[in-house]
Amino acid sequence: MKICTLLRSLFCGVALCCLFTGCDNPQSITLDQDDARVAGFYCDYLIHSGVAPSAVGVSNLAHLSSAEIDTLLARHYLTRESFNRQVWLYKRSPERWQAVLDLVQRNIRKKIVEEQ
Repeated sequence: MKICTLLRSLFCGVALCCLFTGCDNPQSITLDQDDARVAGFYCDYLIHSGVAPSAVGVSNLAHLSSAEIDTLLARHYLTRESFNRQVWLYKRSPERWQAVLDLVQRNIRKKIVEEQ
């Protein structure tokens, strides 16, 4: 469950940082394939855990098991090591993390539309 805590902490920390400092234009940042993989994983993680809405309406928050998280990581061609490396990069570059979060948000909206 350490990765769940890490994800929540990272998300909250970056969100607070952005609120207090304001974000520059995240559209000016070019995301690479690793960023897209992390965004895809995080989108699926949020939907499966019930944090993000879905068209079928997940009402309860579910804690994903370590095996479920590993399955999601593998689906997006990530390992725990590569994911942790990306998290480290995002801690050093909140603007990049904000751009990834924007991509996550677009991915969630797209999946909701596809489910309907």
